[in-house]
Amino acid sequence: MIHLLRAGLALGVVYCFTLASTDPVDLAIGTGLGVALVAALGARLELGPAGALPPFAQRALWMPVFVAAILGDVVVSTWDVALRILHVRPVRHAGMIRVPIGARTERGVAVSGLVISLSPGAVLVDVDWDRRELIVHVIDASDPDDVRARLQRFYDRYQRRVLP
Repeated sequence: MIHLLRAGLALGVVYCFTLASTDPVDLAIGTGLGVALVAALGARLELGPAGALPPFAQRALWMPVFVAAILGDVVVSTWDVALRILHVRPVRHAGMIRVPIGARTERGVAVSGLVISLSPGAVLVDVDWDRRELIVHVIDASDPDDVRARLQRFYDRYQRRVLP
């Protein structure tokens, strides 16, 4: 029951973010919808932990750094995409890149996918669990090794300390 309420509340917060609202009524509506969704899909959802988390103190300390790094990446990526749209930078080779999952837990894979997709110019397309790879579409796939290294560096520096 606690998992149901916690998942419903998390979905309620996402609902409020989507509406850009801080109204408690919107939070209540979103939470109600979230609880109903989780209850309806119950058996299809895994509500348990998907890998061990670092100690709470470490996560609390590094979360602001992680969020700041995400925001910085969004700003830099937005600028890059804007320059490509305005034809200041060429779009040479957009395409798919396979990125090794490495040490990421299931939760870490989900968070990495969200972080990758938040920044313009890249989106997680699929996760190949058999080959343990993320399949990512990027606006500039001319140097796949550089993209892989950049994504791994971001994970190692920021995400691993919060949500591995």
